[in-house]
Amino acid sequence: MAEMIAAAPRARWDVGRIGVGLGVALGLALVAFANGGYFPTAWSWGALIALTLVAGYLVVGAAARPSTMSLVSLGGLAGSCAWTWFALLWSDDPAGTVLEGQRTLVYVAALAALVLIVRRATAPLLLGATLAAVFLASGYGLLTRLFPERLGVFDPVAAYRLEEPLSYWNALGIFAAMGALLALGFAARARSLAGRALPAAMLPILLSTVYFTFGRGAWVASAIGLAIAIAVDPRRLQLLLTALVLAPTSALAGLLSSQEKALTRTDAPLSAASRDGHRLAVYLLVLVGVTALAAVAFDLAERRIAAPRTARLAFGGALALVAVASLLAVFVRYGGPVALVHKGYDSFTTTPAETSVNLNQRLFTFSGSYRAELWRAAWEDYKAHPALGSGPGTYEQYWNSHRPIRHKVRDAHNLYLEVLGELGPLGLLLLLIALGAPLLAGFAARGHPLVPAALAAYLAYLAHAAVDWDWEMAAVTLVALSCGAALLAAADDREGPPLLPIPIRAAGTAVALLLAALAFVGVVGASALGASDRALTKGRYGEASSQARKAASWWRWSPDPWRQLGDTQTAQGDFVAAQKSYRKAISKSRRDWMLWYDLSTVSDGPAAESALSEAARLNPYFRSDLEGTSDVSR
Repeated sequence: MAEMIAAAPRARWDVGRIGVGLGVALGLALVAFANGGYFPTAWSWGALIALTLVAGYLVVGAAARPSTMSLVSLGGLAGSCAWTWFALLWSDDPAGTVLEGQRTLVYVAALAALVLIVRRATAPLLLGATLAAVFLASGYGLLTRLFPERLGVFDPVAAYRLEEPLSYWNALGIFAAMGALLALGFAARARSLAGRALPAAMLPILLSTVYFTFGRGAWVASAIGLAIAIAVDPRRLQLLLTALVLAPTSALAGLLSSQEKALTRTDAPLSAASRDGHRLAVYLLVLVGVTALAAVAFDLAERRIAAPRTARLAFGGALALVAVASLLAVFVRYGGPVALVHKGYDSFTTTPAETSVNLNQRLFTFSGSYRAELWRAAWEDYKAHPALGSGPGTYEQYWNSHRPIRHKVRDAHNLYLEVLGELGPLGLLLLLIALGAPLLAGFAARGHPLVPAALAAYLAYLAHAAVDWDWEMAAVTLVALSCGAALLAAADDREGPPLLPIPIRAAGTAVALLLAALAFVGVVGASALGASDRALTKGRYGEASSQARKAASWWRWSPDPWRQLGDTQTAQGDFVAAQKSYRKAISKSRRDWMLWYDLSTVSDGPAAESALSEAARLNPYFRSDLEGTSDVSR
């Protein structure tokens, strides 16, 4: 009996750990498969579930006081969320600001849940669950390329770049790259043989997924993250040697992927893509097996062979010589540092027309794809609103009114500049506090076996967020926050942290439930709006109108339900009612040029001309956008 009592806490703890791992893996995977969490339905459901979990854990769980660094990060993110909602007082687009507030709420809820539940002992479990979710989603994405006749999805905007299931190629690229960095960490530092072999076997799959997105940012960002992580890792030579042992099969996977013409050309017929995809699938399966065997062999050798200090020094010296020689070769080929900066700037600010059907060529250009113009607009937006910003969710409207080129975007493709322009210096400071605390924790806990890999993945996200709209892709940001939470937990070396006082737990529960109610409003409104859109597509106008009105009753701040109702009434030929609906939508978002254009299509005479004139004022290139002649970057 005594033995059973002694074993009971351990059994409960094991069940709890399994529950945490399964919950994180399942949650991240569901968000990834829900278009990467880009749409409000995913944010609202995610926030509702996470906040309910937080409230429940505060009531019945052993909620310990988070570490100081964790409180700093959570406080910064909560402050950023509160500042986003507070911006409703001055925002140029209140409806867009509410959506941004809802999106940020899911990040606050997720980080709060992880900070409360994850401890130093369970940080590896969190990272393993995160890796499992990333591999599941990335592996499915790769299958859509290898078996296009069964799983393929056509998106003309993607131009044959791999994007499923996240619905955006660059997001999938950094998503899979972060997974590859975590897999490398487990392959190098896991305690068991299987714990090393299984993550190692994931590398050819994850890196092939990155390759077929044909993006450059993910490679650069992951290289930056890995380089810094290696620099701070006390066992950097062991991590480098693991990477060198596993690199040949992953490199071969990339090489074989690049040689399958029907998988890398936009003009490939389906039959050829299927044939090449099936062949590559066989190659990748072989490489997966070889990589696992290489990891096993390396682990066995590492356990049996203790490298003397002279050998480690010689290995480090050889790596340093290779790095210096490579750098000198770059200087000889392309010029010195100053010349490289000038060439890089010229290449980045030049966007040539993409006429080649061979997508492999994208990987060898340094073009910023109009990012210089996007960043300049964000900076100009900040200068126009230097104190408080123009309000969250307003960048698209500012770009439409001031853009110098026919390039259609919604975001600045730089998280930090966009936040500065929309939320001002205080908003940027709060965000940097939230994202910077895990970074400092990672440096402090660099002696933990898995921290360098988690730090590499987290750094890759921070770097990539400076060149793309990762913040808007909840799946990508939640993976980064999972890595950040693991870093915070690893840095907390307290033995048996004290439990939170009952008054604090009660207050936290009340706040979580209040915010869960707000998330529930988002769930109902988004679900009704989605149902209305599906009904309209199928020609069920009565249901479409009913669901649009339901969405309007829950989302009273949003123009989208009224736009949807106007579209339904237009499809029915009731132009008078459609005018009223579009005007109602305009009253909630007067800077939305598309609403003015929609109003012009159901109006006559001077009213139509006036609405069309307002659309042109808000977006001088609106005709190009409607005709599809503007470049699109989502």
